[in-house]
Amino acid sequence: MKYIISLISCIAIVFLISDCQNSNATTPVEQNKQLEKSIAQGKDIYNDFCMSCHLPSGEGIKNIYPPLANSDYLKENRMESIKGVKYGQQGKIIVNGKTYNNVMTPMGLTDEEVADVMNYINHSWGNNYGEIVTVDEVSKIKK
Repeated sequence: MKYIISLISCIAIVFLISDCQNSNATTPVEQNKQLEKSIAQGKDIYNDFCMSCHLPSGEGIKNIYPPLANSDYLKENRMESIKGVKYGQQGKIIVNGKTYNNVMTPMGLTDEEVADVMNYINHSWGNNYGEIVTVDEVSKIKK
């Protein structure tokens, strides 16, 4: 009887391992590699499109452009932040207790570029804001 239970347990483990290997799920190591690649690409995009207003260290321009470094807005408003990068943003927002009311024009970025720059911003200057932003997630955000 013990032999049969052991055999069934072994077969179950083999099927579980096989199922995991055949699934489309990514491992934490693969996710980290994807995030690292996205951050590197996002840094280039940030330097081209964002740095002139939000500055190299993400500190923004006092009373004009909000900081991205240590930004409570980014941390607490993931979807709105992605939408702002994707479509531009205007109107009042409150960042770290300060009100900003300026216009960020749409940059014309692809969904992949939006995901990459968000991953760079969310994981730079001491920020550690959530899971990887994916192209699929960005593509689902509508005006």
